[in-house]
Amino acid sequence: MNILSLLAAALVLLTPGLAAQSLPAAPAPAGAGASLLTLAECRALALRQNQRLTVAARRQQAAEAAQAAAKTGRLPKLDASSTGYYVRGLRGTPLEAQGVATGVGMSQPIYSGGRIRSQIALAGLQAEVSGEDVRAARQQLVAETDQTYWQAIALREQVGLAERNRLQLQALVRDLDHKYQAGLVYKADLLRAQVQLRDADVQLLRARDEQQLSQQVLRQLIGWPAGDSLRLADTLEGEFLPVAAADYQARAQVQRPDLRQLALNTRADSLLIALARSARRPQVNASANALLLVQRPNVFLPDRTLTPAYALVSVNLPLVHWKEHRLLEAQRRYQAQANAAQLTEARQQVQLEISRDLLRLNQAVRRIELQRLTVAQAAENLRLNDNRFRAGLLSLVDLLQAQTVSQQAAAALVEAQAEYRMAEAALARATGEQD
Repeated sequence: MNILSLLAAALVLLTPGLAAQSLPAAPAPAGAGASLLTLAECRALALRQNQRLTVAARRQQAAEAAQAAAKTGRLPKLDASSTGYYVRGLRGTPLEAQGVATGVGMSQPIYSGGRIRSQIALAGLQAEVSGEDVRAARQQLVAETDQTYWQAIALREQVGLAERNRLQLQALVRDLDHKYQAGLVYKADLLRAQVQLRDADVQLLRARDEQQLSQQVLRQLIGWPAGDSLRLADTLEGEFLPVAAADYQARAQVQRPDLRQLALNTRADSLLIALARSARRPQVNASANALLLVQRPNVFLPDRTLTPAYALVSVNLPLVHWKEHRLLEAQRRYQAQANAAQLTEARQQVQLEISRDLLRLNQAVRRIELQRLTVAQAAENLRLNDNRFRAGLLSLVDLLQAQTVSQQAAAALVEAQAEYRMAEAALARATGEQD
């Protein structure tokens, strides 16, 4: 064996194994000088800057304005009018007159069969429904922010795992390349490691793309400028405790804005029925009017100024409408029954949603416990296999398989932890507590 071969063999023996590689720390996120955003800060930004809440708030203001307008229906109305006229006869008829008539009138509804009262109450319920719309928009926005925040955190962890996996494979490829140059391993082993390195590059690229996409979604939710760095402060580590059933069902029945909206709609149905019934009742209105009539003289009308005043009481009683009002009342009654059934169905769906979220949360707890044990075992297995590979007692295929198992176990643990955090947010949304 020549001197070059001896030097190459010595270099191979001095090269550290896979598990003993000193890996550099993962690169810091872009914009390291920017402040870190916590989950609470992201929620506050979303509630302050998201346009979805602006839309809901403006609709609530519109409903409140409609309620105020409906209350004016029982107040007297004062109107003024003025008319100028000019009359000229045709075909030589000696008729010519001109003048101005100005009047002021006041009208007051006396009896409307409950129509005005029902309209005011209905407008008040619509304002309450719009208020529940605002609460629902807030809860939905907070839930989406929480879900997206934890998804971005999980993808950040996945990117870190993919980067560490690639660095380990790069170290292994360098090690095998040195051994191949020394004639100690086959080229097939080097090519197999290079193929797995390329797969690691693809996995890292995919993880970074998904992380970028999740951050874009989070930016849109919280109104974060596109050019500014977005760095998240929290991690997936923490306590992962199982959750008992408790009284989530009862709290959801009281706190869920969608259930409250359906309950308000059920109350509104009775008012709509009363409103349809009022159309079959008499309508009584009173009015008082004063006129000022000024006209120029002509052959038939003298020059004079009149100031008449009069008062009226009108009664409108529907007689024959071919059952139109009765049919409209029946329509509202059937619609009320449908809305009541919809409320019952919605309550059952909420119960199923809470049960599903509780099951999802407790399953995540069990997965985390199992995955932590799996990660520890996979890491120990990788260490032992690496030592055996360095000693020449293990094939490269077995070493690569051990590394793949370790990488998959770590990624599954991150997924389980993220699943727990997102299940927490989903449970809070299902019970109506995210507001």
